[in-house]
Amino acid sequence: MISDEALLIYSVTSKGVKFIEAAPWSADDFEESVATIISKDCGGKPVLILNDMVEQHYRKEKVPSVGVLDKQNIVKRKLKVAFPNYPVRAALPLKEKIKKTENSLGGDVYIFAAVPASDAFTKTMAAASLSLAPIAGFCLLPVESSDMIKKLSDKLTPKGQDKAQWTIFMGQHQSGGLRQIVIRNGELALTRMTPIIETDDDPVLWAKDVHQEFQATMSYLSRFGFTPSDGLNVILISEPGTGDIVSELIEAPCNFYSLTSDDAADHLKLNVGHQSTVYHAGAMHIAWIGRKSRFILPMKAKQIDRVSQPRKMAAFGSFILLLASLFLGYQLLNDMQSISEIKTDIEDISHRKGQLDLQHSKEVKRKEDLGYDIQLIQSSLAVYDNMERKQINILPLFYNIGTALGRDMRIDNFDLKRGKRGIAQNIMRGGAKPPLFVANMQMTFPSTTNAEKGNAEVKALRGRLQKILPDHIVDITKLLEDYEYSEEIVVETGDARKDSVSQDYVAEINIEGPAQ
Repeated sequence: MISDEALLIYSVTSKGVKFIEAAPWSADDFEESVATIISKDCGGKPVLILNDMVEQHYRKEKVPSVGVLDKQNIVKRKLKVAFPNYPVRAALPLKEKIKKTENSLGGDVYIFAAVPASDAFTKTMAAASLSLAPIAGFCLLPVESSDMIKKLSDKLTPKGQDKAQWTIFMGQHQSGGLRQIVIRNGELALTRMTPIIETDDDPVLWAKDVHQEFQATMSYLSRFGFTPSDGLNVILISEPGTGDIVSELIEAPCNFYSLTSDDAADHLKLNVGHQSTVYHAGAMHIAWIGRKSRFILPMKAKQIDRVSQPRKMAAFGSFILLLASLFLGYQLLNDMQSISEIKTDIEDISHRKGQLDLQHSKEVKRKEDLGYDIQLIQSSLAVYDNMERKQINILPLFYNIGTALGRDMRIDNFDLKRGKRGIAQNIMRGGAKPPLFVANMQMTFPSTTNAEKGNAEVKALRGRLQKILPDHIVDITKLLEDYEYSEEIVVETGDARKDSVSQDYVAEINIEGPAQ
């Protein structure tokens, strides 16, 4: 927490809020000392920087109703114009709307907030950078506590009573200043930080200081449109007796509530831990803001991005690596389970094989004792099976070919050979097993046959053969008037011309039997 006198360092855990150290701005080796405290005493946890200094600037600005992209540009430009010398700034849209009239356009209302790039800000950012801890954000304490005050005000309002539109929250911080935060309908309207007596050893004097500052705040509210009919809750963090004195001094119409910091934390279900001074409200703010995952108004500045962006990228990279590690671990676990299952199956199969081998050996021994030569029988059966696999059942083949030919077509020549392939044919067939047989059938058509019609008949025959012999490969190796052969070249010279004429009307079809 950045205060005017020092940097107050707190640690927020599940056990509560613990004050660690107050580092004065004038201290020697400020950056190194604070970095050491963050990395060692606070364990290098993410750092949230809260600005609680007096010099915080707020302005209400109207932004006309335009498109989303245009509105962002307008807000950015107006923010820069409003605070040209303050690099740390941001804009917060309010629920309040300005209605369109004849003389003015409608629009949205924003709070523009800014803080100067003071020596305290520069030193704090340098110390955070030196600590290598991730930066959770840079925020203004009054803005981030506005929702806490709204919730506390609602909790203190008796059931059945109308909720007040305005709430003034007053609490002294460890730095000695009295922080007053005024909200209207749950949104920040005004904040003041003023010095008062640092202790409540003299309750009357402390109460008078608080009352004096309260009166000054009330004088501002009329400028913000406050009327008594709106309803006003006043919440003071103090000792019980001191709160009663303040209550007697306040004459403004309001609902006054005086609580210790522990009582307020109980209403909010905050764990602030043990606090030595129950009239200090700083621990409440820190506990409330420290548990947030999203902030109301994170401040923007190049100095903040320079420190936080590399941390965010490193955290994102670590998250990705963690996900990758989890995925690889999951895959490894699945693979190990699969390997274990396969190993178990192999052991079971090996065990069954051993039993079958033993049973087989006993059976062979028994047959041999009866006079049977088991090995001779097995070898004979293997030879028989091999011969059966290589036997070409020619009659069904001729029957199927005859069925495909029909009555109008006939075969002139039929050549049947045992199937075998050369290296090139094996490559073309993708390394498949050689066929049982290869049959070549030739058909001669009359010289008056139209070549196109004849070729159509040959192709139709090929289709019928393939349909009748689905586990065979049927190919046309020659069509009518086709001089190209798969194994020889026809050269037309001399008397060979007469042979070529007769070959013009010869068609050939190859049939490869099923694979062996």
